[in-house]
Amino acid sequence: MKRIAIFCDGTWNRSDAHNPTHVLRLAQAVRPTARDGVTQVVHYLPGVGSGQGVTKLSRFMDRVLGGALGWGLDDRILEAYRALLFTYEPGDQIYIFGFSRGAYTARSLAGMIRTAGILPSNRTDLIPEAMRMYRAREGRNSHPDSAPSMAARLAMSPEVATSPKDEKWRMDQGIDCHLLDITYVGVWDTVGALGVPAFLGPLARFLNARYAFHDADLSRSVGAARHAVAIDERRKHFPPALWTNLDKLNGEVTSSNSRYQQLWFAGNHGIVGGSGAAPELSAFPTAWIVAGAQERKLDFNPARLQELLTAADLKADDRGAALQPAWRNLWGLFLCDRTLLRDSKSHDIPARQISGAAKERVRQTSYRPRTLDPVIEDLLK
Repeated sequence: MKRIAIFCDGTWNRSDAHNPTHVLRLAQAVRPTARDGVTQVVHYLPGVGSGQGVTKLSRFMDRVLGGALGWGLDDRILEAYRALLFTYEPGDQIYIFGFSRGAYTARSLAGMIRTAGILPSNRTDLIPEAMRMYRAREGRNSHPDSAPSMAARLAMSPEVATSPKDEKWRMDQGIDCHLLDITYVGVWDTVGALGVPAFLGPLARFLNARYAFHDADLSRSVGAARHAVAIDERRKHFPPALWTNLDKLNGEVTSSNSRYQQLWFAGNHGIVGGSGAAPELSAFPTAWIVAGAQERKLDFNPARLQELLTAADLKADDRGAALQPAWRNLWGLFLCDRTLLRDSKSHDIPARQISGAAKERVRQTSYRPRTLDPVIEDLLK
């Protein structure tokens, strides 16, 4: 058994970035061999819009179309899936991390694995079929645990069952298999804005239909998961893609001990993901995501974690971190305003989902974001 950690970086982010995200820095902090002797393998994927291409024009177009519209996300999912096939052996533990659209990539990758299973490394020719199976999962007969889906998955993923029901179905037929173990998913401020910006109305809905198949929901095929969401992101057309089924997944377990958690942290999108100008605030969501991974036995280099997390300061000033230059240069082409969408009542946040760090920032400073208006009195108690 080994641990496989897949890190999907955010829009425009790559390994040689001047201000690396916490996705990259965590990937660099994973020990090759854990202190318990288990081998740990890391796969890092740069974000969409990171300038992939052979010519200057192709690299420029990748930055514009990938950065502003999210084009290339399907390729990132397939790249991560392909890397997994060449590394995975039955019984391995899988950890998936992501930021921004990389968080959406990470969550979609987990959904694709849940639907199609894990192909043998000598059947990479079936990857397009696995993607077609993932795209087609609508309706009762296409649910991953439906009989037709389990039969199709058996042909593609003969050694790996993706749920207890799938495992039992195979065992009843005398088929030996291993149960999929996506041990942990940790993501920062998932962005679900894919394709043409929504302010283009019906045209956007028509052009963006190609992205509707993505499964970024959370299921029990994931052992534990944490999602750090930015309280102070102001871009109207960049709403967070929230998990909405956590109460169902967690059952009666209290939020502090639950396997599946989603907390809101002070800072905008870049700050929460670690690429912003306030590392003192970035440390809090990352420490929380790291703690969840450590609880699930992923082992990090302590010195590198210390470099990442010791700057934590609840009172840090984030006023100079509104937008990164790349956003001003590119995404500004598509934005008419930056109204705080997260002020709307449709995005009211339960007080129990406000992180302890954000609560303390409210209590110790003049921090009063409009996003927290519905719960501010509870936070001050």
